[in-house]
Amino acid sequence: MAGKKEISRIMTTAENGDYLSFGDRNYGLSTIQKWHEHNQRVLKGDIINITDNNTSITKNCIVKVNQTSCADFSDSTDQLKHRARHINYWKAELERAIRDIDAEINILEALRQQLKNAMDTLNIPNYINEECLDLRRMRMQSDLIYDLPQEELFTESALIENCKRLHREMLRDIENQMKMNVAAKNALERDWSNKCLAFKYETANYELQTKSEIVKESSGATRLSEGQSDVQSWEHYTVDGLVQFKTAIDRSKELRAKVDAVLINTARDLRSQDIKVNNALVERIARTQEVKTELENQLRLTLQKIVETENILETLHDEMMKVSQRIQVAQTRLNTKNCRPHVENCREGSLIGLMEEVRDLNESVFES
Repeated sequence: MAGKKEISRIMTTAENGDYLSFGDRNYGLSTIQKWHEHNQRVLKGDIINITDNNTSITKNCIVKVNQTSCADFSDSTDQLKHRARHINYWKAELERAIRDIDAEINILEALRQQLKNAMDTLNIPNYINEECLDLRRMRMQSDLIYDLPQEELFTESALIENCKRLHREMLRDIENQMKMNVAAKNALERDWSNKCLAFKYETANYELQTKSEIVKESSGATRLSEGQSDVQSWEHYTVDGLVQFKTAIDRSKELRAKVDAVLINTARDLRSQDIKVNNALVERIARTQEVKTELENQLRLTLQKIVETENILETLHDEMMKVSQRIQVAQTRLNTKNCRPHVENCREGSLIGLMEEVRDLNESVFES
């Protein structure tokens, strides 16, 4: 009896709705009555209709979700294609600009080498001009004059210095323009490189399908990153680079035209001045040759006159010797006459004749 009471005390009854438990252990059991009530409630419910209704709602949701997702996927794909085409358009514009600026850099570099060659070539007329001036400084004092060749040589020297100054200025402008062109090219190439990567990524995006192997969940990608540009600023950046390129290439073309004009004008001016110098020198040489011929003729005539004068002097000397001898003879005769004695020493005709002879001979000597 004691055992039965203990079992009755341990087990709970179903009247209070408690789950049966045994001792300190709870098995989570319900009663038979609860089980019957549950079965009756399930069997009496409209589970089939509820299931059909839920199935219909679920199918409609699936169709709606599928339509929405397909439409969104198609729309985003179209937007990606449009974005890729937009990027490709500006990439093509940048490629064209890079080709143009690269060709302009090569042309400008060739012009820079041409200008440097012209500067080296300009040393030749400069050396010739300096040598001509140095040689003319060696003229004799009587010929050391400021004549037309001297003036033309000074003009040529000033022209050469002016050409050197223009060439140095042009070379400096070309080097500055080269830096501007290279900077514009570097900016275009950076933007083009970024466009290539962006086009690659956008192309990969619009070609991406749901069954692609690289598809994976990236929940963090839905957040907007800091520092992202908008379409306006993105496009404005490329336009600014193209404007910089256009400005650089326009200035470069203007500079090339200016340098070409300077090279042509300086070459023409130097050639024209060279002709003037040559003509002046030829004229001066002809005039000098003419004077030289006149001096030579005068010298020959002078030498001839000197010879004639020497001959005359020699003849005159001989004649004077003869006159002197005649005077001496006359004087000797007079002295002999003076030796006549007394009355014989008279002034007769021969005496007077001898005295007149001496007088005439002395006068002829003095006059000569």
